[in-house]
Amino acid sequence: MRTLLRDVRFGLRTLLKRPGFTAVAVVTLALGIGANTAIFSLVSAVLVRPLKYRESERLVTVWESATAAGFSRDTPAPGNYADWKAQNRVFEGLAATRQLTFDLTGGGEPETLLAYGVEASFFPLLGVEPALGRTFLAEEDAPGGPRVAVLSQGLWLRRFGGDRSVLGRDILLSGEKHTVVGVMPAGFQFLSPSVELWTPLALTPQQLSDRQGHYLEVIARLKPGVTVGQAEADIKAITGRIAAAYPEVAAGVSAEVVPLREQLAGGSRTTLLVLLGAVGLVLLIACANVAGVLMSRAAARRREIAVRAALGASRRRIVRQLLTESVMLGGAGGAAGLLLALWAFAFLQQLVPAGMREMAELRLDLSVFCFTTAVSLLAGVAFGLAPALQASKADLNDALRQGGGRASAGAGRRLRGGFVVAQIALALVLLVGAGLLVQTLRRLQDQYSELRPESVLTVRTQLAENRYRDPTRRAAFYEGVLARVRSLPGVEAAGYTTAVPLTRKGGAGALSLEGRDNGPGAAWNANHRQVSPGFFRAMGMALREGRDFEERDDEGAPAVAAVNETMARSFWPGESALGKRFKVGAPESPEPWLTVVAVVSDVRQMGADVPAKAEMYVPLRQAAPLWKSAPYSFFTPRDLVVRASVPPSSLVPGVREAVRELDPYQPLAGVRTMDEVLGRETAQRRVGVTLLASFAALALLLSALGIYGVLAFFVVQHTHEIGVRLALGARPGDVLRLVVGRGMRLALAGVCLGLLCAFALTRLMGGLLHGVEPADPPTFGLIALLLAAVSLAACLVPARRATKLDPLVALRHE
Repeated sequence: MRTLLRDVRFGLRTLLKRPGFTAVAVVTLALGIGANTAIFSLVSAVLVRPLKYRESERLVTVWESATAAGFSRDTPAPGNYADWKAQNRVFEGLAATRQLTFDLTGGGEPETLLAYGVEASFFPLLGVEPALGRTFLAEEDAPGGPRVAVLSQGLWLRRFGGDRSVLGRDILLSGEKHTVVGVMPAGFQFLSPSVELWTPLALTPQQLSDRQGHYLEVIARLKPGVTVGQAEADIKAITGRIAAAYPEVAAGVSAEVVPLREQLAGGSRTTLLVLLGAVGLVLLIACANVAGVLMSRAAARRREIAVRAALGASRRRIVRQLLTESVMLGGAGGAAGLLLALWAFAFLQQLVPAGMREMAELRLDLSVFCFTTAVSLLAGVAFGLAPALQASKADLNDALRQGGGRASAGAGRRLRGGFVVAQIALALVLLVGAGLLVQTLRRLQDQYSELRPESVLTVRTQLAENRYRDPTRRAAFYEGVLARVRSLPGVEAAGYTTAVPLTRKGGAGALSLEGRDNGPGAAWNANHRQVSPGFFRAMGMALREGRDFEERDDEGAPAVAAVNETMARSFWPGESALGKRFKVGAPESPEPWLTVVAVVSDVRQMGADVPAKAEMYVPLRQAAPLWKSAPYSFFTPRDLVVRASVPPSSLVPGVREAVRELDPYQPLAGVRTMDEVLGRETAQRRVGVTLLASFAALALLLSALGIYGVLAFFVVQHTHEIGVRLALGARPGDVLRLVVGRGMRLALAGVCLGLLCAFALTRLMGGLLHGVEPADPPTFGLIALLLAAVSLAACLVPARRATKLDPLVALRHE
């Protein structure tokens, strides 16, 4: 221990004698270790740390699977859920939920709240207790039962000021009194982060026999010892029996059981693992960079080390001393990196999937601290071991004869060059990966450019069912709002729709095509949207064939529809879709046949990275009769779309006044431009790409510094030789070529090695790329040229310095 303390004191003095080198090394390591700590914290929070539910590893979500219709995870129908619940042998319990919206009025401005209708077993199944009051009783979760509600912590604080007397108070939800019985704890959420209210689901017997409306979300708890695979096999067997018993509505339907963590994490797992790999490469580059500098310092300290060896220090003792210094550097870099990681947590929180945002908080806990400590120690050993071993085996006679600044052994030069080659190769891999993802993000956003989303304002005015049950009253509201909004200065067009693109990723229905095979095996299925006249122009969707909807397309007129290009191409290949007829449901169903009167351009509704599906649009005045058994929200337009020739935000007061003139109790929600909708859709991807690009830029900087450091040391070590060359008549250009040639040989070797590694590794990113090939030649070529150019710039600085050496001074250099 005493010897170790002496090593530490000596190492500290040595590092403080060269504050510039120490500061650069610590900052370099802090960036690498800090990035690893931050991303490890993110991965731990999302993929490792237990969820805030009781025995969360046994919680799963259960979905219907309708792959033929393009939905691998579809919301279950109540009738199918009832059979799962009654017949399964693998779950301790199941609970169904359903997304709802309520207008909260009284005690302030009206506002629209996203809510969940849940069964009474929902909260006990999750194992979560309320912070105040209680959750639902069985008698409250029954048709006609008491109207009660549980509030989120955020709603309680925002709307009721954290008043504990809110328990037992009546609140108005869409005009109906509900009694507040509980408040959930801070950080509680289930799937959607925007839910602020829970009410009893209270499914009726009629609903529990419905197998056509698909709108439930199901959570279940596995029995002890039951695996996800066993549960899925059991549920698939039940669903197979349902499909056989009800082929007209359930043919081809299967089921899928997904662990809750996997459901919540979604597609973020791949992104997080790519980022974790990227920061690992950054740390390797940082270690290689510091190792190269330490090699140069060790060469400069050859005489000091030789003296220590001559005085009796063993090679092991010298290696231990040098490793102590490098571990101290690693520790200092780790401490600074920990501070950088803490600073970055707020930004990285954006990468937490929406379904986990309230419960997966990034924080410095014991696991993060241990990780940082371990990485710091390993990094210290990793970048210090090779220089220490190389320095400790120097020839004593040669080292004592030479000055501290003369040329070092060839093995040391090769090792320093190897570190530079490795840095450049790793940097190229990161840069190529970042370049591919930047292109992907740009192409995802560009596919909506035809809509000119920056000129489109969207406003949600979802009408409460109990106040707008009458279709005539609903139609009067829509038409009144549209008439007033269209008269506002700067409005080019306005229309209503069920949901603007990217805000409702569902709404599919089975169809029958006139004159086609419509048996159980037929896969005629399309998303549906109910829209008003003027919607296509307001949204910017091009009319490819036919006519737009008109005011005459009402409930008394022949039923018509518009289809997108994908539906026209898929359902009627090689012929025009105009005049073709189809209907919702089976051919013998009483719903009317719809005649196609328009083909409109494709718009990706399900996600920016999800290919356009078959989609149908029907006039809102003709929509309700088509889905008689569906929930009210299924066929009720909720989003107002306004195309403006002025800044869209300037229209918000006028739109708000237009709505209030018709209904002063109708709240407005989701007020944003279509550009903001697209921004939210790609926000998480954009943050990930920004991080990866930042790591790649850091790697590029470190690799450039690595080349610069090696060449600067080369010039110092060969000052005498360069002086001889200049004295014998060498021109500055010859010296420039000597130094730059050495650096560029290392750079080009690194570029070639990096291209090979990138070609192999980017194939693992296929799931993150859209519209870009993993081996995209322009990306690979441009990144290789960029690295070569940066390397050349890094070479020129020490090379120009070498050309300006005074031969007389250089010849006296020792």
